[in-house]
Amino acid sequence: MPGDKPFERVWKILGKLPRGRVTTYGQLSQLIGGRLTPIGIGWAIRAAPEGTIPWHRVVGAKGRIATHREHPGLQREMLESEGVRFTADGHVDMTRHAWSRSPKTTSKTKTNSKKTKTKRVSPGR
Repeated sequence: MPGDKPFERVWKILGKLPRGRVTTYGQLSQLIGGRLTPIGIGWAIRAAPEGTIPWHRVVGAKGRIATHREHPGLQREMLESEGVRFTADGHVDMTRHAWSRSPKTTSKTKTNSKKTKTKRVSPGR
């Protein structure tokens, strides 16, 4: 797409991600039509101006915390403060907290712009 800015599309989607919900890098990739790989999604998140997106709500496949090496415990702490629960193996409980959003479909429907008058008929006439 000409003028397409996939990083900005990622940021816009993340801006709609509610507290207490998480998404994965792969899901974000799908939501922008595969314009970035899941690794590219990570780069988009890193490139966002600080404090503008809820980066902590993006986890690896199956709910794995992805930022543990850089910021040990921070992502989990932030998610827990939003009520996100974790399984015994330290992954986000995706059955409870996965954000379900499908890629936007672009279907155009034709509408009839003609107005029709409805004739009222009284009973018995």
